[in-house]
Amino acid sequence: MSRSAIRETLGFVGVMASLIFVGMEIRQNTLASQAAAIQEATTMARQWGLMFVTDPEVNRIDLIGRADRSQLNVEDQARYTWIVTTFMWGMQGMYRQWELGVLPDQEWQAWNRVICQNVAGRDLDAAWLETRTTLTPDFVEIIESCESFQGA
Repeated sequence: MSRSAIRETLGFVGVMASLIFVGMEIRQNTLASQAAAIQEATTMARQWGLMFVTDPEVNRIDLIGRADRSQLNVEDQARYTWIVTTFMWGMQGMYRQWELGVLPDQEWQAWNRVICQNVAGRDLDAAWLETRTTLTPDFVEIIESCESFQGA
């Protein structure tokens, strides 16, 4: 085998080894990104739940607003809209991470169920009309496709 053939073979092996290394690094980076997205979702969910557990006023407003928003005074109606809006913004973040391939399908399916369970039986008329304008159209479709959706 000539020296030039040996150099070409070694060069080819070097390129292949580099490509394999880069592929492994990309996979590790993808897994790290997915783990971070899952942890972020978990943290957000815990903070959301703790808000209701630690603040009886937020819980009261949400319970009344779910059933009949008109039973709340104007100030509490605004608070109820913020409760709905901040929940939807957080869920849209999960949706966008899934759409970008960062959040695994299994995680998104769980969050999609959370979304649909949270819109079930909720009086969303006015709150949804205000909130939907702040969301991406494709995410609005996700919400409105929930079997239990009762928005305006």
